[in-house]
Amino acid sequence: MPVLAGWTAPTVAPISIPKATMKLSNLPVGLRLGLSFGAILVITALIAALGMWRISSLQMASERVATQEIEQQTLVEDWASDIRLNWVRTEAFLKAIDRDYMEKLTADTLATATSMEGKVKRIETLVQDGQARALLATIATARAAYNDKLNEIRELHRGGEPNVPAMVDKDLRPLADKYLAALDDLRKTMATQLAESQRDTSTLAQGSQMLLGVGTLLAVAMGALLAWTVTRSIVRPVQLGRQAAERIADGDLTCPIACDSRDETGQLLQALATMQSRLATIVGNVRNSAEGVATASVEIATGNNDLSARTEQQASALEETAASMEELGSTVRQNADNARQANQLAMSASTVAVQGGDVVAEVVDTMKGINDSSKKIADIIGVIDSIAFQTNILALNAAVEAARAGE
Repeated sequence: MPVLAGWTAPTVAPISIPKATMKLSNLPVGLRLGLSFGAILVITALIAALGMWRISSLQMASERVATQEIEQQTLVEDWASDIRLNWVRTEAFLKAIDRDYMEKLTADTLATATSMEGKVKRIETLVQDGQARALLATIATARAAYNDKLNEIRELHRGGEPNVPAMVDKDLRPLADKYLAALDDLRKTMATQLAESQRDTSTLAQGSQMLLGVGTLLAVAMGALLAWTVTRSIVRPVQLGRQAAERIADGDLTCPIACDSRDETGQLLQALATMQSRLATIVGNVRNSAEGVATASVEIATGNNDLSARTEQQASALEETAASMEELGSTVRQNADNARQANQLAMSASTVAVQGGDVVAEVVDTMKGINDSSKKIADIIGVIDSIAFQTNILALNAAVEAARAGE
């Protein structure tokens, strides 16, 4: 700790508060933390929304593949199977002789055809691709031609036409092959579309994973950056305040305290700077007061020394006065003794002078005068004794005061 002697009040640099700007350090700590956490929550919500959107898209694509396109593929394959089944039944019908068997084959063929009509309508409802719909139109044309020729041959067969087998091979089979070929083209087209949809779904899944991964990395990076920025904006001023407080505690009141923010930490640094400035002023005032007290103490000590010397001189004078008073008292006592002796002599003389009247009267008068003088002398002695007693008391008091002044 520096001592006051030789110390001068430091000149502390004034604290300059910058004008309000959009700096992060100018925001209150609570608002700063709230904005940081809010930003992280917003980023997290955006990533979650993006992930949900991508998952929804992936789910829709998967459902489209799993329901629509696979259903289309299955219906087309069932359609082709129904065509082949009816072709077999048609061949059996054209070769049959038994009417009951022919009617059964006809009923089964019609039932399969009815089921096939439902599948065709379902396919037409599901198919949205332009190429597939064009193929459906081609299939419908081939199907109509096939059904017309089939119905014609059936009627001829019922009428006993002998050339029905030749007509089947010549006219009906090419139409059936064309019908199946068009249907097979539709099946291949749908298979290609299904494979493309599966690839698109896989690509969408991979893109979703990559997008979520990149978004997560960005969120982590932004969160870390926000955490570092906010932590630094709070910790740095606190560290500066701690260092300033340590310097002030060590007695260093000269180092300026920097303050470049307007938040709670900046207000703390400003308060520390104000405290340092006021402490410097107080220490300077204390130093000046101490110097005044030291000067006054020196003057008081000098005065005490003078007073002690004068007190010693007064004590010596009082001692000399006391000695003179003792000598005077001794002289007065001798005079009193002499007066008593004179009184005794006067009494003896009065006894001797009894015989002479005039002489005795004169002697009596003389003795009265001597007696009066003796009384006056006795009074004077009493006064002198009183003066001597008071003088001794004064000398004693002066000695006591001198001793106190010397202390």
